Amino acid sequence: MESLLGASLRSCSSGGGGSLLSTASALAGKTVGLYFSAHWCPPCRQFTPVLSSIYSQLVEIGKPFEIVFISSDKSEEQYNEYLAEMPWLAVPYAARDVKDALSKKYKVSGIPSLVLVDGDTGNTINPQARGAVASEGAEGFPWKPLEVAEALGPNLVKADGTTTALADLQARKGHFGVYFSASWCGPCRSFTPKLVEAYNKLNKNNQPFDIVLVSSDRDKKSFDEYLGHMPWHAVPFDDANFGKRTGALSEKFEVQGIPRLVILDSDLNVVRSDARGAVMKDEDCSNFPWHPPAVADVDENPEPLNEVPCLVALVEEVDEAEQKAVQDALTAIATSSSGKPKDADGRELHFFFAAEDGGIGSQIRRIAKVGKPKQGKVDLVLLDLENSQTCTGGSGTAEEVGKLAETLAASFADGSATFTSLRS
Repeated sequence: MESLLGASLRSCSSGGGGSLLSTASALAGKTVGLYFSAHWCPPCRQFTPVLSSIYSQLVEIGKPFEIVFISSDKSEEQYNEYLAEMPWLAVPYAARDVKDALSKKYKVSGIPSLVLVDGDTGNTINPQARGAVASEGAEGFPWKPLEVAEALGPNLVKADGTTTALADLQARKGHFGVYFSASWCGPCRSFTPKLVEAYNKLNKNNQPFDIVLVSSDRDKKSFDEYLGHMPWHAVPFDDANFGKRTGALSEKFEVQGIPRLVILDSDLNVVRSDARGAVMKDEDCSNFPWHPPAVADVDENPEPLNEVPCLVALVEEVDEAEQKAVQDALTAIATSSSGKPKDADGRELHFFFAAEDGGIGSQIRRIAKVGKPKQGKVDLVLLDLENSQTCTGGSGTAEEVGKLAETLAASFADGSATFTSLRS
């Protein structure tokens, strides 16, 4: 834990007087909540008293639980004022490098955020524990998230009320679609008929494909009405653990918005984390089960751009044959026998192209300051939005881009790429 939090933590308890304690000694044998919060954040100030009450209940009955406050406060004065309201430990305010490293490691993009880790090993127990802690209270300790099979099963329901065991569906040795959707969601209601067509077509052709609706509807009447338009199963709305099950699935697959379609194999391993765009573009289902391509279209699924380092080829002003040549060149790099390029932190470089005029590519051009597309030219950009930085990789014809992309990918891997911060 010292490698994560530093050698010392500040005591926040009234009896601790703000003294420094050994990180290893203070956290040994405990479940530890890393609490990312700030004095200026209204949701944080609402959640902190709830968390404090739960913490006190658990400590009082001797549960091995500790919390470490990781501050996003803008001054040490704010930090100290907020700290006075807390009964647990904290990373010292001066250790901003520790705070930044933790935010990066756990991909904290908003606060409050609560990450549970093992106090001995530092292994993650629950990367998004705030919801579980708030809904389950002290009784839910240590808030270990449900596994996918636990959250989906054991039984699923159809619109006519019949139930099927998850294990029976797995025995078909096909694929699953975990469909996050709701009746009140306009894009969901547009996508659902397309998904029904794909589902029926695949099963008619003896390609086992089962879908499980994970509903965000707010009442059973809406749930039942919406499920009535679907030929597949759902996590039962009237299950006593419906909220816990659906919440666990949303957290497991990092669902930020709907509709979202996650494809799993029969062992419930992820095949594709967001297949909605692939389904929409594959009318005859010839690409089922929609494995992610080595080089993806940013307009089909832009979400990874915010999460992983990406090399993007902007190909709006070259013809289809040249676009194909660029994709082939990037595919050769992405599928090299040596594997995808990785940086010193072990992060893999992912590959994309942007062909749609006015689509996501135009946004990439704007933030990377590449300029407008030129006829017959392809522009290359490295995006590292996790660290709020970009790197331009030059411009060339479709024939020239292969070498340019190799050079750019190599510079990412060896650390020589010259990035420009988006914060300036």
